[in-house]
Amino acid sequence: VAVVIWAIFLVLGSSNGVNLTDGLDGLASGAAVMSFLAFTLIGVWEFGQRCEVALTTNCYNVRDPLDGAVLAAALAGACAGFLWWNASPARIFMGDTGSLAIGGALAGLAMTLRTELLLVLLGGLFVIITLSVIIQTTYFKISGGKRVFKMAPLQHHFELLGWGEVTIVIRFWIIAGLCVAAGLGLFYAQWVVA
Repeated sequence: VAVVIWAIFLVLGSSNGVNLTDGLDGLASGAAVMSFLAFTLIGVWEFGQRCEVALTTNCYNVRDPLDGAVLAAALAGACAGFLWWNASPARIFMGDTGSLAIGGALAGLAMTLRTELLLVLLGGLFVIITLSVIIQTTYFKISGGKRVFKMAPLQHHFELLGWGEVTIVIRFWIIAGLCVAAGLGLFYAQWVVA
């Protein structure tokens, strides 16, 4: 029962995180490319270090990690192809269907590759933007109408501060890249230390 509740929480959180991020041209799809590429690397690494062939006691007991890597690579490619047309000025839009599917895929990969907790870093931008909405809503209710940000989600706060859309997207991509790098570093460090 706890596993099912955890899986539901993970899928709902991840899906809504990507959906909240999909407010500016290319923001969600660009961040998703980085997250999917990270899962590709993790899947390939887990395949090479699986318990059946590992030369050390450090190994991963994950079922079919290479399948997860191939799926993650395909999703990264799909998001990159979509990003070509979704970059500012966007000619096509992801919508709720696309963003919820991407979030669900991220959660599914995290569960398949047994990196659920690492998803917080690999999808760090999605977490930050979701937290901005939670903070804004909670503070608004507690304070009787006062706001922490000019607007939530966070990317719209910066729009109201006068930042250009492309500037916000590029800077948020940098944040997403740093989060992904930290997540991959933590994943590798866990293997080295173990």
